[in-house]
Amino acid sequence: MLRSPTRALYLLLALLATAPAGADPAALIPEATAAELPQAALALPAELAATAEIVRGERDGGWEKTLVLRFPTARRSLSTSDGLLEAQAVSNHAAHPRIWSALGSAGQGYSDAMREKTAQRLGLPLPAVAQMSTAADMDKLAIVTRRHGPLIVTVLATAGARSNAQRTGVDSGSHIEGIDDASQGKPAGTINLLALSNIELNDAALARALITVTEGKTAALQDLAVPSSYTPGAQATGTGTDSIIVVSGTAAPRASYTGGHSRIGELLGKAAHAAVIEALGKQNGFYLPGAHTYADPPAMPAKAAGDRRLALLHLNPIPGDIAGNRRRIEAAIREATRHGADWIVTPELAETGYNFVSRIGTHWIAPFPDAWMHRLAAIARDNRLALFIGFAERDRTKDTLHNSVAVIDRDGSILGSYRKQHPVGSAEAWALPGDLGGVFKVDGINVGTLICADAWRPAPAARLAQAGARILISPANWPPAGADGPGEVWEKRSQETRLPLLVANRTGTEPELDFSAGESAVSLNGKRLFSFSAPNGGIFYVDWDGERSFREVRPPTSRKEK
Repeated sequence: MLRSPTRALYLLLALLATAPAGADPAALIPEATAAELPQAALALPAELAATAEIVRGERDGGWEKTLVLRFPTARRSLSTSDGLLEAQAVSNHAAHPRIWSALGSAGQGYSDAMREKTAQRLGLPLPAVAQMSTAADMDKLAIVTRRHGPLIVTVLATAGARSNAQRTGVDSGSHIEGIDDASQGKPAGTINLLALSNIELNDAALARALITVTEGKTAALQDLAVPSSYTPGAQATGTGTDSIIVVSGTAAPRASYTGGHSRIGELLGKAAHAAVIEALGKQNGFYLPGAHTYADPPAMPAKAAGDRRLALLHLNPIPGDIAGNRRRIEAAIREATRHGADWIVTPELAETGYNFVSRIGTHWIAPFPDAWMHRLAAIARDNRLALFIGFAERDRTKDTLHNSVAVIDRDGSILGSYRKQHPVGSAEAWALPGDLGGVFKVDGINVGTLICADAWRPAPAARLAQAGARILISPANWPPAGADGPGEVWEKRSQETRLPLLVANRTGTEPELDFSAGESAVSLNGKRLFSFSAPNGGIFYVDWDGERSFREVRPPTSRKEK
């Protein structure tokens, strides 16, 4: 029988996916399938008298990461999973979502086994260990400390709220404990909060702290405008599987009240609020308005009234270096923003590099939109940018893979993605062709998108023109490779459609291909208006009047490469 909302998580996850045909989900539990990896210590305030570490493991190809806090003496604790206990250790166990899904109905047994494993490793009796569980990544843990005089509170949070966020008092619940062992719903998210105080809290103070921490969590969800996953337009107050553990300290004075009128309650609420905001940003890409506002632009040729400045990021992605490429994209977006850009376009597969599959495979590709895409949406919102981002996409419902461009409007709305219709050769064998595509209304303008070789044939561009596009945007990885290069393709498409065609190409080299002479370009009426090439990378700026007039602009310190 399930004993708490946290344990309800496992039943919910059991319904999301089943084990392979003929497989016994319980077979994932045996120790023989798991490997423990090196631990990582975390720093906590010395006054809390607690040590913290993340114990890393692997089970059937999926990660396991357990946050473990240990105390030199037993601490009175209150857990929404385990009730009141004298805890000598508390843990927050995270496992890859794939593990929970494969376990199915064995998920509860797995959770219990992990608690027992932690107790055994620490040499403690099982009742002395409190545990929460989650599918959120423990590497996206938030640790927030608040102080006032001798009072210290630290909250450690993991959080996910894009799939089963709920509004209490509005949304329905379908599970009845002890009656049904199955439920239908969206993939589970969870907000887990571990709160520690340096001063002693009596049982009433521990109980009241659950309310205060919950209020801090709910205030964070409200400030981030996290919506209910079930009721359109409703503000979420939490998820259906949230858990809290509050641990008393040992120092004087002893507190009997932890509500918002007390200083210790204030610290608990503020730490919980900040920790949830940080954790949801790391895990889901929820950010407070203004969190990603960039500095005012320096001197740059002024835009004419009504013009939009388009920045084509002529980048050099490194194949397989996802984290590095994302940093480079964000740095280039920031640079373009400081130079007055309104719309920003990356090359094709700017996130991954072109020949990435042979280096890192495709298993890592997350369903669109993932947390990084939501981070870009926050950047777009806070700086009034429209973004066109070349990336590798996994379809959330069909699990198919595509070479895509994400389109984000200036208010931070993720408008969707365009999927390349004509993947090319073995380097793109991982990607299925997209459909015919359509126009996106970006900044009030109908925009048609192509990707690289989609411009080789007349039909894709012609369909976008017929659908009402006023401009064509094309991320590309297209070197001038003789007859296989772009040649006059872009000029021809602009002549046939009578639409401007802007290409954000890439530069640099990969062992398989040399893109260093690649050109980004603006074409109109069958003519190349402007070209830009930079072997080491750069940003190509043009001002557009929204109709058929373009003007190239350059920062005062730049030199025209070509």
